[in-house]
Amino acid sequence: MREKRTQFSRRNFIGTTGAAALSLSVAGRSSVLGANESVRLAVIGCGGRSGGLTERFSAADNTAITVLCDPDTAQMESLVARSAKKDIDISKADHVQDYRKVLERDDVDAVIISSPNYWHALHSIDAMAAGKDVYVEKPVSHSLWEGQQLVAAEKKYGQIIGGGFQNRSDPGPQDGIQFVQEGNLGKILSIHAVCMRNRASIGKQDAKLSPPETLDYDLWLGPCQHEDLYRQKFHYDWHWEWNTGNGDVGNQAPHEIDMACWVLGDPALPAEVNCYGERFGWNDAGETPNMLSTWYSQAGVPCIIEVNDMWLTPERNVSPVRDGIRVGIVVKCEGGELRGGRGGMYVVGEDGKTKTHKFPGDGGKTHQENFLAAVRSRKSDGLQSKLVDAEKSSAVAHLANISYLSGASTSAEVVDQAIGDNEILRTIAEEQSRQLSAWGIDPPAYSLGRKIEVDPASGKVLTESADPRLIKRDYREAFAVPELA
Repeated sequence: MREKRTQFSRRNFIGTTGAAALSLSVAGRSSVLGANESVRLAVIGCGGRSGGLTERFSAADNTAITVLCDPDTAQMESLVARSAKKDIDISKADHVQDYRKVLERDDVDAVIISSPNYWHALHSIDAMAAGKDVYVEKPVSHSLWEGQQLVAAEKKYGQIIGGGFQNRSDPGPQDGIQFVQEGNLGKILSIHAVCMRNRASIGKQDAKLSPPETLDYDLWLGPCQHEDLYRQKFHYDWHWEWNTGNGDVGNQAPHEIDMACWVLGDPALPAEVNCYGERFGWNDAGETPNMLSTWYSQAGVPCIIEVNDMWLTPERNVSPVRDGIRVGIVVKCEGGELRGGRGGMYVVGEDGKTKTHKFPGDGGKTHQENFLAAVRSRKSDGLQSKLVDAEKSSAVAHLANISYLSGASTSAEVVDQAIGDNEILRTIAEEQSRQLSAWGIDPPAYSLGRKIEVDPASGKVLTESADPRLIKRDYREAFAVPELA
């Protein structure tokens, strides 16, 4: 399909309207907003995640969703219909395909960015340059370099920007993590971030997948290069291709990585990261691994991220369970373990069975209100998910993928040697072996990642042979992320 040409470039937008919009915005928003003043919002990206965000933001006092924006007009119409089923009326919001036109408007104070991962940084940076505040979903970037430019943009433009890591507003993780940080379980010995999801193959077809007729394909691609698609569904399944997505370690796991960073006090990045994994069993158009185990040390504490999207057997849509949970973290301490995540956490005693403390949660219901409070006060100190923390949690996921992409296929025996005597990794490998055997994959051939060395302070990758795709991508000129750092 031939790409459509936009009428004006991003460079012209920033050079002509962006600077003017910024100066007008700063002049008009220099004082603290009153509690009764409405915050006018635009939703940029109207796919699946936009529904939950629209519901939360609409429920907040004195907010108005004035604009919906998506390259696909059908996605905007779908969001209106889905919202109506929840008694949320956004039918009066304008529909705009090009986000740059949204940023020119004076009836938008802040943007909600729920677009695909590869758009997050550019949407956020351009919005801040235009004087808009930003709520951006996880991961806040598609690559390491993009995250660094995003942090620099926050400093340059002085706008409020918060991350969509809603666990930070959930009283369950808040209370559970505080319980550990106060020393009630003694020294932290290890952290295991668990991401077990019931996912299925995205399929593969012989003919190239055509974009929907309702879509402006050039605007959808944005920063990405054009690649022929052979998956069966256009939307959402971009998550599982490197050009557009980050796999589940960059989709679901950032939430769990974020909690691991949080309990450690949000330290600097790890100095080195390694992993092993593969995309097993599905033989589809997807590229990202459906099993990925990553290990590193952060603040002197051994950490593991376990992603497992395969069912236990091909016949049963049931993901594995790790220490009683499928999605969350296990913080092993001298005096017991903290387990869980969004919706609630609990402590297991030294016997590994008895629950000694429970910390009920609510899924982070106040997270969007927390962002709006910062918008009104013009103070970012009170944000539950600050960009500096959201960027580091996203960066750990990128490092895991860089290690994977830089590795090579090998045998389970070589992987066994690489993980050494790490008790958690050995348990994962043994249980995965049984799981894969049920799929008829025996013995499994893994990809063993290359050890990626990092400067923890700057986030610069020091390993010269590292795969560059998720360090800094090649951009299409009209949609290049600006270099600010």
